[in-house]
Amino acid sequence: MSSLDILSTNQSSDSREVPSEKLRISKDGFEGTLRVFTGQQGEHIVSIIPSLNVSGYGSEEHTALTSLKENIETFFEDLFSLSQTEMHDELQSLGWQEISFTDEMMMPEARINGVLQNFDFPEKVKTSIVQAA
Repeated sequence: MSSLDILSTNQSSDSREVPSEKLRISKDGFEGTLRVFTGQQGEHIVSIIPSLNVSGYGSEEHTALTSLKENIETFFEDLFSLSQTEMHDELQSLGWQEISFTDEMMMPEARINGVLQNFDFPEKVKTSIVQAA
């Protein structure tokens, strides 16, 4: 399984400050860059990777991020249990698009604003990068 690291956190949810999301999946694991949004939702702090529909929550930011890392590891374990065709179909159902002539997939930008509106204070949502290698 690939390792996951939260690389940076900032106060802005402006997606232009964050690199495009990309995934490269091989039989040995995955690598890529994914956006994480962390903010208040009700009584909890929620961290979500909208492009994979995976989230984690806790009473504090670090517990939400720890929960997210556990859930993303489970997501990829489940993804790798699928056939190549099923894996491709699952990623496409989440909105990922294959990049021609490469073995990478990319996530379109359009979904971000809808996700941010689910937080109690969208203007205070933090954006982070998860680097998988």
